Amino acid sequence: MNLLVFSYILSVFLFLFSYYLDARGEKDGGTFIGLTMVSAFATLFVALTAHLLYTDNPWIALISFRAALACGSLLSLFLARYALMIPYNVKSKLASTVGMVLFLAGLYASFAGVGPVSWTREAGFAFSSRALPGGIDGLSAFVGVFAVGIPAFTILSLIVRAARLRSRIYRQRLLFVALSLAVGIGVTYLLWRFSHTFFWALPLVPFGAALMLVLVYQSVSMTTIYDRSLIIASVINFAVLTLIFSLLAALVTAALMEIVSAPLLVIVCLVAVAVALLAVRSRASSRLRRYVRVGSDYAADLESGLDSIDYTAGGNEVVEKTVALLDQYVECASVQILVSDDKGTLATVHSTTGSKASIAIDDPGIEFLLNRNDSVVMKTQVITNHIYADEKADLMKVFDAGQADAFILIREGRRVVGLIMLGPKKRGADYTEYDFAVLSKLYSNFFLVMYYLKNIANESVVLTVDREIEFSGQIITSIQESIDRIAHPKVDVDFITQSARKLGGDFIDFIKLADDKYLFVMGDVSGKGLNASMSMVILKSVIRTFLTETGDFKQLVVKVNGFIKNNLPKGTFFAGVFGLIDFTANTLYYFNCGIPVMLLYTAAYNNAIEIQGEGRVLGFVRDVSRYLKVKKIALNPQDILLLTTDGLVDSTNLRGERFGKDRVQRLLMDNRTYPAGRIARFVCESLSGFVSRELEDDITVLVFKYLSK
Repeated sequence: MNLLVFSYILSVFLFLFSYYLDARGEKDGGTFIGLTMVSAFATLFVALTAHLLYTDNPWIALISFRAALACGSLLSLFLARYALMIPYNVKSKLASTVGMVLFLAGLYASFAGVGPVSWTREAGFAFSSRALPGGIDGLSAFVGVFAVGIPAFTILSLIVRAARLRSRIYRQRLLFVALSLAVGIGVTYLLWRFSHTFFWALPLVPFGAALMLVLVYQSVSMTTIYDRSLIIASVINFAVLTLIFSLLAALVTAALMEIVSAPLLVIVCLVAVAVALLAVRSRASSRLRRYVRVGSDYAADLESGLDSIDYTAGGNEVVEKTVALLDQYVECASVQILVSDDKGTLATVHSTTGSKASIAIDDPGIEFLLNRNDSVVMKTQVITNHIYADEKADLMKVFDAGQADAFILIREGRRVVGLIMLGPKKRGADYTEYDFAVLSKLYSNFFLVMYYLKNIANESVVLTVDREIEFSGQIITSIQESIDRIAHPKVDVDFITQSARKLGGDFIDFIKLADDKYLFVMGDVSGKGLNASMSMVILKSVIRTFLTETGDFKQLVVKVNGFIKNNLPKGTFFAGVFGLIDFTANTLYYFNCGIPVMLLYTAAYNNAIEIQGEGRVLGFVRDVSRYLKVKKIALNPQDILLLTTDGLVDSTNLRGERFGKDRVQRLLMDNRTYPAGRIARFVCESLSGFVSRELEDDITVLVFKYLSK
């Protein structure tokens, strides 16, 4: 009877699940909330029945059991009603009337057709039945109608209606709900039969209904087509390899048992063989996926193709390569690219069908997506997801304007850069969950393409042979112009950024949070050239976006780490610092994220000390929160804070000597009486004299000179 605790826990879970659904406020979700509540009560009454019988309270147990059956009849009817309503939420008065009649019949059968229940240690639980008018066995009639008849009718109606639907997403939804009901009912029946042999298993029976509810909820929550070909490929891959390597393992095991006599040695050999077979299986699986994937597993190939785009070849080449990749791997029938112009309009710059579209940047549908921070949107999602219900008409107009079934909204913060509109898939297929995941993952690559096209279309950047340098210069300039430079009487702040060959990923930004509070970010985005510059642009944009979503300093850094890890090109990392200056409290709070040099000169001690300590670079681990520790510095008049990226301290001269932290420290001490801008310039000029050649890496020097409290 120890299993009773699981039934009570399950009932609590179902109650909480119903409150969760209610809190989400999904439109027309009342029926499903009712389903969950009824399941919670049914589970609770089953647990109480078993508990009361075990404690020798048969009369109260009988009432509890009848209540459980009544809830079961209501659950069966609710499921039928819910199945008839989806996918269009059609309500029928006739169905409601029939349902009410059946519920009253079920209530009557539960209380009039069920006799005393009992439990003994030898025989377990025993349920008796009473005859209803006409000599009908009450319990058998109840089971026949509510446990078999209505569920069977519900599943059959879902399958028939699914076959008549044209919409693939709704057809998938109905078939998945039917499958969920079948699985839930099947598990419930198996647990019920199991409890006949092992009476202590009776409290587990409601787990079948709980499983069914969770599966149904997942089924109706799906807003994209599930990729059947990918499932088939995975099953074939797994089945073939599992069969082959299971046979190999069996043969090797049999041979070892014959050859080796020492049991311990047999175990060691088996472990070694298992490890070897798993390694070989993994390699074989990777090889087999190249041939058994039914055209679905294209993420790696598309990413490789986008990474290989040559941005020095010109706008036409960039567009043609991008469109060819989408055509080959995503298999969309058409592609239309729209870029924002100075008139506040998204206008077509390329279309494979020759059609033209014009969409206002302040279109209600676009505004809604900006507020939700959505970038990849599919028509099936807009049709089926309640989140888009109020804006469905506006979003459908956007899809219609580009004759698209999916689109990628490219933006920098809340500033719209462009749209990549993807037409229907070839051969009449729909976009799937897999497509959504891949397009979302490769958003940064599409951002790079669109940002490049926008600058070509609007700024005529590519005018020289060295187009990459010119384009990167535009990016760096645009970033510097949008910095909220700190203008406060208590501090003198300045910085210098120099990019090797005018291309780089050094990053610095100031964001004004209030009159007496500023956030600053400084560091180095890994890589060189155009890719590093674009990563810098994207990172600057998402930091400002995340600031609108969270007011927690640590959570901001955690979000940025997640974005770098999941969205920027593989291997991208950020080494720097996030700082928050509160002039009211004369305090600097900061997270060290791998900044190489952070020196503080204090007038009280007349010395410059290194304060950065240890730090974790962002982009290597998925969850960086446990490595982040906020540090605090009290700022006093004449205190100077100097920060640099690794390009400065790691620079070497012709003899191979590093510039190093000690030189930076001495330069700070020697020039501490000068303004912040001159200190930064002296450091950079000293580096130029030291290396006596062009810079090999980007450098950034940031100086804060505190003036007064």
